[in-house]
Amino acid sequence: MAVGIVTFTSDYGWEDEFVGVCHGVMLSISPEVRIVDLHHSIARHDVRHGAVVLEQSVPYMPDAVHLAVVDPSVGSERRAIAVETAEGAVLVGPDNGLLLPAADACGGIAAAYSLEEARFLLSPVSRTFQGRDVFAPASAHLASGVPAAELGPPAEVSSLVRLEIPKAWEHDDHLHAEVLQVDRFGNLQLNFDGARLKKIGLSESSSLEVRLEGHRLQIHHGATFADVPAGDFVLVEDSYKHLSLAINKGDAGAKLRAASGSTVIVGPINT
Repeated sequence: MAVGIVTFTSDYGWEDEFVGVCHGVMLSISPEVRIVDLHHSIARHDVRHGAVVLEQSVPYMPDAVHLAVVDPSVGSERRAIAVETAEGAVLVGPDNGLLLPAADACGGIAAAYSLEEARFLLSPVSRTFQGRDVFAPASAHLASGVPAAELGPPAEVSSLVRLEIPKAWEHDDHLHAEVLQVDRFGNLQLNFDGARLKKIGLSESSSLEVRLEGHRLQIHHGATFADVPAGDFVLVEDSYKHLSLAINKGDAGAKLRAASGSTVIVGPINT
């Protein structure tokens, strides 16, 4: 069934022609397709960052083909795949773990296929720009109604590369966590939600101790950025139910020199 929409996520950025060329390929194949540019500033080669963005975003998208290209092993023996989910979404991209967290968020994997059928790809296939030659054309054909099973042979679900997004873990009255991603405002999204705070008895605490990148901070646990004066730290629940460390009208990532993967310990204020 034709869905007519492709969402597009990549680490291509906007400085080069890569995103525009992929648009052109898809529109050449299916002029009626609508393309939603979800995110093209995924940190370069950071498959986990792309997986986090897809996992959080895809549930809010309409019925679509979800094209994602964060592919540091482009041109290698890694497979190009299309993944069908139990809820009917189709994800297209490299078999490097990028797609599977989003597939799990859409009900789990129903089937997967290796993108090998030449008539649905450009020829010749570049070893360095398979977003253009493999993933974009396959996505356009899928969006126009070509069944995924026609794009190539089935891929065993158990053989797909799985990327585990780390979860925070408890130790006594502390959480050992990580920064999942840093948005353009410098907010640090952490890998736990309010339920994990509740589990260690800290959900009602108005202030928490946060340790990361050599800093030991006492931070207000609030509901909004505006719960603290401009320039102050605050820990809030973000729009995806994760806890985020922020500075009201400031940049927590820059001030703390923190990035995706920075380790964090959250616990009670020691008196």
